[in-house]
Amino acid sequence: MSRILVIDDEAALGENIQRMLREPGTLVAVFTDPAKGLAECLANPPDLVLLDVRMPGMSGEEVFARLHEAYPGLPIVFLTAFGSVESAVLAMRNGAFDYLQKPFKREDLLLVVKRALSHVKLEREVETLKGRLEALGEADSPQTRSPTMLDQAEKGRRAAATDATVMILGESGTGKEVMARFMHNQSRRKDGPFVPVECSAMPGSLIESELFGYERGAFTGAERTKKGLIESADGGTLFLDEIGDLGVELQTRLFRFVEERVLRRLGGLTPVRVDCRILCATNQDLVAKIKAGSFREELYYRLSVVTVKLPPLRDRQEDIAHLARFFLERFSRRYGKSLSGSPRFYEALMSQRWPGNVRQLKNVMERLTALHPGGVLQPEDLGEDFQPADAVGGLSSLPWKDAREQYLASFESSYAQTVLARCGGNVSAAAREAGVDRKTFYALLKRDREQQVGESIPQDGSESGE
Repeated sequence: MSRILVIDDEAALGENIQRMLREPGTLVAVFTDPAKGLAECLANPPDLVLLDVRMPGMSGEEVFARLHEAYPGLPIVFLTAFGSVESAVLAMRNGAFDYLQKPFKREDLLLVVKRALSHVKLEREVETLKGRLEALGEADSPQTRSPTMLDQAEKGRRAAATDATVMILGESGTGKEVMARFMHNQSRRKDGPFVPVECSAMPGSLIESELFGYERGAFTGAERTKKGLIESADGGTLFLDEIGDLGVELQTRLFRFVEERVLRRLGGLTPVRVDCRILCATNQDLVAKIKAGSFREELYYRLSVVTVKLPPLRDRQEDIAHLARFFLERFSRRYGKSLSGSPRFYEALMSQRWPGNVRQLKNVMERLTALHPGGVLQPEDLGEDFQPADAVGGLSSLPWKDAREQYLASFESSYAQTVLARCGGNVSAAAREAGVDRKTFYALLKRDREQQVGESIPQDGSESGE
């Protein structure tokens, strides 16, 4: 069923459009009040909107701006009189689908509606395919707008072109496996298997046989020969997650395999050569474990030929709203819902500390999508997930001067990122809204991030994408 919504203050025209589009599988609703029509669209977005340009109380341009912000992919066709064609053309440059000049013929209306609905169908098919790829971990790249993360993704992409071992570091939930899958898909081994091994999830008594496999009769219950996880990664990528949890004895055997790319199954004498790429990840301080004697130094250096370090989400303010929208779109497709977030909703998300990082944000967005009936998310929808950060309490152990500087730096950075997100990443617009020049706004963005961003923020005031 295709849902078309008409917003035009001329009741007769709306009724006429209903008659012209009356056919099985099409539902047409007409609103003569633009405010009510806008509210209906925001709460239950249709497949297509036919929108008058000139209306009392609220213009078509205003309605379009609100709808396009909430649902950028919603096709909107302007209905325009001769004197307002220029406005409709300008709206098309800003994202409107098309326009019809009044009075229009039925065949012209049917043609533009058919094109718009075909466009919607195609977009949904593309989004469905993208969703399937994302679910398989085959997104083109990690979802990020953070200069630090982009630098690390580029580092991973360059390393992916080789067979060098890579150590991916980061707190739990920062996306270490996503990065590993990205590197696999960027490598010459992308058509081979990607074999993830959760080193912390397997008991010490089983992990050796799971990794290296065993021959029939190797131990009680070994009734047949079984390939191990390492061997199953032949021709592809072996991803050892939480490598820091491996026991020292097993580290010795793993080191020998990393060096020679040859293994022996438990109870076996015949060497088995395995051609695989090795990626590792951990949230632990392996250098400290080396000093404590719980991790082999030679294995550490052999596994960390290249090191990729993923920053926590709290240090990637620009990614919070971006990732939230990404997950909201993904779960809306999965659960057959239509949801968007208000600017205040995304500001509320950006005020959180997110100790569970991207994984926590993903879970929150999935829970909201599953439970919300549809429409526009507001801060109050977060409920128990919304916990304002106690910035002052966390600084109370510092001297007054240091605490004050850190608090001000955090406020400036958070303020700038919030305004930037509200302006869709447009620095010039954000600077105007903040009442400062672009140079000052860039300085606000850099506070508390200079060590991470370095030279990634333009120093000459140049911008891209505006």
